[in-house]
Amino acid sequence: MNEIKICVGSLNPTKIYAVEKAFSKYFNNFQIFKLKVKSSVSNQPIGMDDIIKGAKNRAQMSLNYLKNEKKLNYDIFGVGIEAGLIEITFAKTKYMDFQFCVIMDELEKMTLGSGVAFEYPQSIIDKLMSNRNLEIGDILGKLANNPNLKNEGGAISFLSKNMLNRTYILFQAIICALLPRINKELYGV
Repeated sequence: MNEIKICVGSLNPTKIYAVEKAFSKYFNNFQIFKLKVKSSVSNQPIGMDDIIKGAKNRAQMSLNYLKNEKKLNYDIFGVGIEAGLIEITFAKTKYMDFQFCVIMDELEKMTLGSGVAFEYPQSIIDKLMSNRNLEIGDILGKLANNPNLKNEGGAISFLSKNMLNRTYILFQAIICALLPRINKELYGV
């Protein structure tokens, strides 16, 4: 297999580390780049379509960056990760947080994965819904007295009392997005 170059559409260290950790489970020879990109969705996406659109936009811009840099024989992947709220009827707050990963290859074939979902306290949802310019990461960062929470363990770390962390749940989404790529004969990718 050729060397792999992966560009992550984010400067967030938890996202970059999760991508590195997930790809290392299946590939040996890869290099990771990071790129600050805009998701082109709201800072706090609500709805599955918006979350996936944000991840897809990040993956596309990351892929375009690698396409512009490609000079040698290697495989390239753009990776976009986006989290947001999805309305779930049976959830107490009516919303759950999901993380989605889009991996796009040089032919712009897209694979998609999601991580675990969890609920926020009602007070967090109420605060977000009353001011759509806020991000849950910032709200929880204030509550946790850690303004860098979203770049570290994330809200899930705070809420789970450090039993889970953001890297772990993003890792799951990335692994799920890799499933068709590591099982090409089953998925026809």
